[in-house]
Amino acid sequence: MDLSISYHPITEAQMKEWYFDVFEDMGAALDLEVLIPKEQLKNHKLEDLTTYYKDKYIEMIKRSRELEYDDFNKWHGYFLAIVQGFFEKFYFIQGAAISSIIDPEFHETYVTPWEDVIPSDYIEDLQVNNKLQGAFSAGAYMSPDQVKKLLHDYKNDNFIKDLLKDQFEGKKIEVFLAALEYASKNDQGLIEATKVIEQSSELFEEPSCFSNSFNCDVISAAVYTTELAAHYDEIYKGTGD
Repeated sequence: MDLSISYHPITEAQMKEWYFDVFEDMGAALDLEVLIPKEQLKNHKLEDLTTYYKDKYIEMIKRSRELEYDDFNKWHGYFLAIVQGFFEKFYFIQGAAISSIIDPEFHETYVTPWEDVIPSDYIEDLQVNNKLQGAFSAGAYMSPDQVKKLLHDYKNDNFIKDLLKDQFEGKKIEVFLAALEYASKNDQGLIEATKVIEQSSELFEEPSCFSNSFNCDVISAAVYTTELAAHYDEIYKGTGD
């Protein structure tokens, strides 16, 4: 799956506070504070950025409220991932997803069914899947305990280590491990999603993002631009597509 895949550390309580409570009552957004990283304050005032991203966050909730999809992954699951990026750090990888791991035992061990996490009103009568459903979709959800277990098993089980390295080739594994480490440290789960952020195909060009792209961890951009630079190098040398 050659799509932009993002990984979003979040707890069930944060899902409720940032998405479901506001979906039910837009007034609940008034007391929420969006996350503005230091990097954005070099050229802009905190008040201006806070107003901009708070308005963008509210617009995303309004957009979700206007939808009537029959697919949970492309509706609430996807917007949960978008909303997370206004309040927390997240991670981005091009074309590597835990959804694409074929081993069924892996999914049984490290993936939690959405039905066990989401309030019934937001999931009943909808199609729901623990894998990505193409572009603009949520995929797997890993609970905080599963995040910790996968991180532990990667370090201690060669089968799991090889399985993840096969899926997250090269330096992509560093990004995924960073997402696991961050979520584990903060007792959070992970939501997998596609096209919350879309990197440009040009080096150093700013990505498009439905959330706040500055909350995407710097290792994500570093790995992506390194791989993109290597790809262009192959082209210039006449050895690549």
